[in-house]
Amino acid sequence: MRYCGIDVSARPSQQQLCSLHPRRGADATTELVTTFYEPGDVAAVARTVLGFGREAVVAVDAPSGRRLDLLAPGMPLRDALHLPQGRYERSRVCDALLFRRRLPLYPVPATGQALAAWEGWMEVGFALFDALDALGLYRPEAGTALEGEVGDGALRFGRLCETYPDAVFCSLLGHRPSPKRTPWGLQQRIAALRMRGIVDDDGGLWHRTLDELDACAAAYAAYTLAEGAGSWVGDPREGVVVLPVPALADRYDPLPPPARSRLA
Repeated sequence: MRYCGIDVSARPSQQQLCSLHPRRGADATTELVTTFYEPGDVAAVARTVLGFGREAVVAVDAPSGRRLDLLAPGMPLRDALHLPQGRYERSRVCDALLFRRRLPLYPVPATGQALAAWEGWMEVGFALFDALDALGLYRPEAGTALEGEVGDGALRFGRLCETYPDAVFCSLLGHRPSPKRTPWGLQQRIAALRMRGIVDDDGGLWHRTLDELDACAAAYAAYTLAEGAGSWVGDPREGVVVLPVPALADRYDPLPPPARSRLA
């Protein structure tokens, strides 16, 4: 199997692909070995992924589709989710469920709504999902449920899913790590991946860019989709986000800041 993660960029030629494949480790455990690819455009990334055939399972760090306004004023899901008036009215269901856990995402434009300049990366993401459509977008058969475990046999519902690396790291660690550009934040993210058996034979992840680490986190989400070990949130009609834990915590707060002494 090839578990693929893609970090999407607004720059057309900077889409970042990482794949994981299983390997028997020296201690008889299963390692997930990374392959990092040079950045490329949507066509090149899609061509590489589709070249893996039915071995490919893919998670993309971008919205899988536009907002359907299921949480607009007066919609019944607002009452079901006990949303306060005026909040989350322009959110997808998955975004609202994550935001309430302190896992904020960017707002996604509604169907037919023009994209702002800063939202160009979402258009790239939509193009990537279109290019990988042959894999089938993951839409669990959930009845009225808006979140749940992936469970066994999840790939019958699709081999392509949306994920969110920030939420991947938070869910793996159990708290919000420090910003990824700080030494402690970077160390926590690398530790979260390595503790799940992810192996980089070329530097142990320490030589990788932040985009490569986000792509690797997305690839791990794809792995948990295939293995039935992850969870999903959202309304399948609109799109769900897959994360690599069986159930999400109620909220993800940062750790307390380190102690500092007062100046004289």
